[in-house]
Amino acid sequence: MKLSPLFLLSLCGAGVWPLRGQEPPAPEIKARTEYEFQTTGGAAYLVEGSADGQAWVTLAGPLFGDGKPARGMLPPRAEGYSKVRVRPVLAADYGPATTELGGKTLALNDKGRIRQVVLFRPIQGVTRGFLKTDAEHARTFVWQVRRTSQSEASLLLEFFDGTGSTIDLTFSNGQLGAYRMRDHNLEGTVQVVEEGAFGVHHGRIRDHPGQTVLPSTLTGRSLGFEEGGALTRMDFGANGNVTLTQPDGTTHQQRYTYQIKSPVLAELRTDSPGLIPQLYDLDLKMQAAGTFNRLPLNFPGGFPVPGVLPRAGTFNLPTGPVLPNSATGPPKSLEGKTIQIGGDDPVILTFNSDGTGSAIRQDNGSVETEPFTYDYSPTDEDEASLALTYPGAQSDRVEDYDLDFSGNFTGSFRGSIYDGGELARSTAGIFSTEGS
Repeated sequence: MKLSPLFLLSLCGAGVWPLRGQEPPAPEIKARTEYEFQTTGGAAYLVEGSADGQAWVTLAGPLFGDGKPARGMLPPRAEGYSKVRVRPVLAADYGPATTELGGKTLALNDKGRIRQVVLFRPIQGVTRGFLKTDAEHARTFVWQVRRTSQSEASLLLEFFDGTGSTIDLTFSNGQLGAYRMRDHNLEGTVQVVEEGAFGVHHGRIRDHPGQTVLPSTLTGRSLGFEEGGALTRMDFGANGNVTLTQPDGTTHQQRYTYQIKSPVLAELRTDSPGLIPQLYDLDLKMQAAGTFNRLPLNFPGGFPVPGVLPRAGTFNLPTGPVLPNSATGPPKSLEGKTIQIGGDDPVILTFNSDGTGSAIRQDNGSVETEPFTYDYSPTDEDEASLALTYPGAQSDRVEDYDLDFSGNFTGSFRGSIYDGGELARSTAGIFSTEGS
């Protein structure tokens, strides 16, 4: 059989060399260099190249450290540079994502259902915390965070029972963004997936009835509005100006008015020449987050467009750190202090400087001492939040207290005791604080 030239060309094009006794031509290859270096968690690096050791250009990065080695291949353009180096840079200069989450609370807003992820500062080299899904449920975990890009970070929670959750965070700025949370069983199989908007808060947020109040002004604040999976950020300036950052990253300026209707209800109106005014009815569900209905307005007096229904969404309102300056209110720190809690389960709590402490209780005439780790933060001029976890206990146990100071570092408290993720009991009583 005689092969046609066209068929021979097809075989050669397919990578088959049909002529016997003749070797195929050697393919051209380009050598590439692999880099590897040890990283530090939370740090950032640039891989740079130079031909003369004087002028340097970026070849890779920014690369974000997680305490493990960073590995990769240099790009082909690195061939022109005889020298290669790794240069540490400030992570904060490269995008809004952050791994500085110790001592903060994430408010995850899942269609108005707010979950608190309370992240303790490192305690004896371990990062602990607890997930409070609602007033009835709280679970302890050990956490670690890894920055994956300029705007993204991944938070891994490992619970007491061996299950876990991965929370992928996409930051719009340092305090707001969108999240995707995946819950894993003991085998690591994803069981539940949820997503929505989140806010980062200094210390704890207040979630008890009567404590949730909208701010009197939005000047200097940022709000995240999530609608249908898309996140819009509003940065409120002075003199009624607001900057909107759209989901695609574009920004534009508008005017706004803000009117409080009740402690938890308000109207926000945005307006700009050439655009249809928007009315947001805000409903605060917690100190840090809530839901809204948005309605386009284009008639004088704010009458709605006929046939247009409100669109629902959620919003997050980050809170700043509380810096108490009262001589009788909550102290800035519990280091070296002792709190005696009364009520149905009297206990003396002693606090160390490293985030640990001990609880002393009397049980049938005997004295029991239990070590704990704690998270403490003032939430107002006369209020503070205190959470205890017991890492050596045989059960998943969280004690969550709200302290109301009335003077001389004394006052009343409300407490929730969680065991095995469920609310075991609620408690209330008075407390007193001693120490320098």
